[in-house]
Amino acid sequence: MAELTTAVKYGVSITHVLLNNDKLGKISKEQRIGNWEVWQTSLHNPSFEKYADLCGAHGVEVTAAEGLEVALHTALAHNGPALVEIRSDAEFV
Repeated sequence: MAELTTAVKYGVSITHVLLNNDKLGKISKEQRIGNWEVWQTSLHNPSFEKYADLCGAHGVEVTAAEGLEVALHTALAHNGPALVEIRSDAEFV
């Protein structure tokens, strides 16, 4: 998250793509593969779209595949830092 504020400070035109499934997905997957109870992997995340906006960057949240292309094109065309938060399903393996 500090990288985003640094990019804003220096006007770096970089686009961050963040996959947000509200879990430590890799650890959850390893627990399921091991036939263990999925334990202590859920997260309480902020809205990264709103965080980006508050930092002075362009933020956008994608919740459906249909919105991904437009969100990426808009973020890449933005004159300055941008963040595309892609909401994903933690249970999708």
